[in-house]
Amino acid sequence: MYRNKELRNTMHEQGMQQHEMLMTEMWETLNDDQKKTLMKRMIDGKIMMKEGLIKHFQYKIETMKMLKKMLDEC
Repeated sequence: MYRNKELRNTMHEQGMQQHEMLMTEMWETLNDDQKKTLMKRMIDGKIMMKEGLIKHFQYKIETMKMLKKMLDEC
């Protein structure tokens, strides 16, 4: 089983290296306006992800407060 995990990790690393090489190659073919647009989009994606995490944690906090209130009333 240990060998399979090692093999999977090696295959994953190789796949990541190929992906990075492809992305680098693609990046070099873009003009400056395209690069700027892509960078803005990547930043927007990170912002959306962080906002989603914040909403998720706010929901969890609200739920925990509800549970605490319910337990206090018992």
